[in-house]
Amino acid sequence: MARRRVLQPRGPSRNACSSRVPGSDTPIPSIEKDGPIDADDRSSARSPTPSISVDTPDNDDSSSEAPDPSFPNSSSPSPGQGDAGSIGDRLQDLRLTSPFWPGAFALDNLRAALPSAGTSSRSQTPLLLLPSASPGSSGGHRRRRSSSVNPEPYDVRQERPPQDRFHDPEFQQAFAHATSLMARLAGVLGSSTLHLEPDSTMKTLRDRADALAHFRCPPTRTVALVGDSGVGKSSLLNSLLDFRNLARTSNGGSACTCVVTEYRHHDRADFAVEVVLFTEAELTEQLRKMVQAYRHNFFYADQMSNEDRNHSADQATLACDTLKAMFADRFTTAFLENNRTRTVVETLMNWAMDLRPARYMQGNDVAESLEDCSNLLMRLTSDRGAAQGGPAAWPYIKKIRVFLNAYILSRGLVLVDLPGLRDLNSARRNITERYLLECDEIFAVCPIGRAMTDEGVKSVCDLARQTGLSNVSIICTKSDEIRVDEAQRDWEGAQARELRRLTVALATAEQDSANIRDELDDLRDLEDISEEDEILRGRLYEELERKNRDIERRKFERQRYMITTRNTLVQSNLRDLYRDTIPGGDLHVFCASNTLYWENRDLRPQHKAAPFLELSGIVTIRKHCMSLVSQRQLRIATQYLQGDIPGLLGDIELWVQTGAGTADAEKKRAVREALDRFGNSLREELVGNASPLSDLTGELTNVFREHVYQRRQIREWTEGAIQAGQVWSSRRLATYAAFCRQYGTHTTDAAGYHCWNEEAMGTINHDLADPWDRFQSNVNRQLDDATAFVSETLDRAISRNLANALQEFPEPIRPLWVALKSRKRILAGALEDLCASFSAELSKLRTDALSGLRTAYFGQSMEQAYWNANLKSGRGSWERKKAVINEALRDEQLFANMMRKLKRTFEELAAKLDTDALALVEEHLGSIDGTLDMVRSENVALESERDPEFRTRVGNEVDGLNEAMDPILAAVGHA
Repeated sequence: MARRRVLQPRGPSRNACSSRVPGSDTPIPSIEKDGPIDADDRSSARSPTPSISVDTPDNDDSSSEAPDPSFPNSSSPSPGQGDAGSIGDRLQDLRLTSPFWPGAFALDNLRAALPSAGTSSRSQTPLLLLPSASPGSSGGHRRRRSSSVNPEPYDVRQERPPQDRFHDPEFQQAFAHATSLMARLAGVLGSSTLHLEPDSTMKTLRDRADALAHFRCPPTRTVALVGDSGVGKSSLLNSLLDFRNLARTSNGGSACTCVVTEYRHHDRADFAVEVVLFTEAELTEQLRKMVQAYRHNFFYADQMSNEDRNHSADQATLACDTLKAMFADRFTTAFLENNRTRTVVETLMNWAMDLRPARYMQGNDVAESLEDCSNLLMRLTSDRGAAQGGPAAWPYIKKIRVFLNAYILSRGLVLVDLPGLRDLNSARRNITERYLLECDEIFAVCPIGRAMTDEGVKSVCDLARQTGLSNVSIICTKSDEIRVDEAQRDWEGAQARELRRLTVALATAEQDSANIRDELDDLRDLEDISEEDEILRGRLYEELERKNRDIERRKFERQRYMITTRNTLVQSNLRDLYRDTIPGGDLHVFCASNTLYWENRDLRPQHKAAPFLELSGIVTIRKHCMSLVSQRQLRIATQYLQGDIPGLLGDIELWVQTGAGTADAEKKRAVREALDRFGNSLREELVGNASPLSDLTGELTNVFREHVYQRRQIREWTEGAIQAGQVWSSRRLATYAAFCRQYGTHTTDAAGYHCWNEEAMGTINHDLADPWDRFQSNVNRQLDDATAFVSETLDRAISRNLANALQEFPEPIRPLWVALKSRKRILAGALEDLCASFSAELSKLRTDALSGLRTAYFGQSMEQAYWNANLKSGRGSWERKKAVINEALRDEQLFANMMRKLKRTFEELAAKLDTDALALVEEHLGSIDGTLDMVRSENVALESERDPEFRTRVGNEVDGLNEAMDPILAAVGHA
């Protein structure tokens, strides 16, 4: 006889949840639990079969929480579809396993039980899941019968831009419209054969229009990512660029051999890679130090203290590995051990000139695909890239530039991957330090789990303190790596209670899902399936699907709460920790998960991916990076709209008028003479002997001597350095040796943090810091006066002299006035940029002169002394180390040479500014002459007269463009 079962009314049951919901002291399984759950786990997950109601989905319990509309799979199923076919279709959309219930519900068994489901031909793309990600989020094979959601893949270009003026939609629309107008203008100017004549004015005008039609804001901001190996920089770069696996990591998760790598934009689908090699002098110095490091360890290791021996062994291993990579089978350690240092270095340098990759690294390598580019970068930056038994490329490479069409780079950003400041390779470490001084934003990258103690972050913040850099931010990676049990154990108060509430709610939902599966198992075991059982089974499937979506939502809610709560705590703690280190105290801290980003990046539809991508933090960091370029790009774009375009239109209008003019020869001659006088007068005022621009070098040098150079006190500064050295000499041998190994900047438990270079420079900083600030203020004031002089001179010349010169000839006045005003705006902006660049160079010069950085003047002067001290070992080595350092500090030439170098460098900067400023003014005076030639040149008039129909067409186009530009300029004014 067939078994029948009696259905009990469904409702709360004493054992429905009580046996599954953990108490407050029960450990909760980690949401990051990896690997399969064993048989014991599966058996313990079962519970007694609950009663179940047969209410329709429309009569679902009103007390249950509404699904989160922003969460994937939160939409409700279509009710009332109980036939076998619809059940089978819906089974295709079910997530039937989870990290907590593996194998609990087999799709094959369901298909066998429901023949109407048939064999599906849908894609079986493997599901990429975070341990804590939405279990129902698939790569694209889930489908509902009725869906209005967007099935398109995620497009990073659709992310909301930063909320600033440059990214304002009205401004961007105005900018795009203006470029399209210039493309149209270029087409009109090219509609005659005049532009085909090489020396024609129309060719120049048409080329200018074409250039404006293709105008793009140039790179203006450089953002560096710096951190120790293995912190996730490469993965972070891939996420920000939105190119999976471009910058590869090793199998162990750490970065491949690190080379400075710049990522720059180009508007093509392929990838271009440009390599910059070390110079011969740089290679020689590196080889010399590697040979000395290896030989010192080989010959003297047994005479060293334990700490010195470990440090020496690390340096020797690094040297040996690098030399093996450079020279492959040519290199043997015996060669280093059995020959003199000088002979070894000369031989290695000859090998380097023979083997270095310069012979096949000419220009850019172009890779057509992402995989090809990734493989090329791997060959360039790791030993695996070398041919079998051949030399590697990376030891010879100073910098790599990668050009690609990445959205984050499209607005003028350059992303740079840098070695850490604690890199054992001193050449690459020093490159990083110098590079950071040039960057507009610095991201110190570290794993979130050790953010408060990460030495890489500390080294970047120390650099900021020493140099006054205020553009340092921190990115904590691996923000998704958080366990429920650890969070519940570590958190207190409201945070712990909320996490417990979310965990209980999830466990309850999972228990309900398990109960439904048990009911379905019982139905499947029946020997005879009645019509009533079929209906019940359909209802159970629908309820199971709703419950699984609820589980997904609750998992995500708990994950989001844990990640955001931990992120907030870490951000607050880091800001407190480095509040007094970063100038200004405004430290940005971001948290990111590359795992969350990539495992959900390609979900379909887009709204499924959005919550996870926001939670990953990558979208926020990308938006922050793009906002860094906004101010500068706004200036460039505004100059384009308000200066370049009106200037061109004014010149074209003059070209049209010149050909259509009716003035007789006498009047034309008078116009030419008036414009000649105007041009000559303007040139004399701007670059003549009486111009403030005529001797910028002398004026700025006088200010430097008065405020800085004449205040040098070499004897007193040397005495201060000697006293600092005596303080260091009083410390224990181990501490003294440790500071020597770190080139004076180190932290120990006994001594704390010290920078010997800073301490030795205490007296010079006391004497010159304030005078330098006054000097730089004075220089900035002089530069402002020079810029104002140029702007006022042009205004006066255009507004007064031009009108006086052409008072009897009003026809060309308006377009000439417009064109020259545009020229004035462009010149004034270019001078401001030039002066701002000079001021930035002065700030870097101050860092070189007065900071204790290893690559600054004092640090470079002491570099060899630290190196020589580190080579001292054996009995009495402490005294010999002290003698080396103290002798260097006693040398009065140390500070005398520094001041001479400072003076020479400043004079070179001032002379370059002088030259660049005069060249800039001359260039723009040439452009002004070109505008004047539109009126005074006989050749221009003859050219314009040759094709009256074309001239009329151009004139009409210019009139229309002037009208079209009015609303664009209005939008620019208030965007």
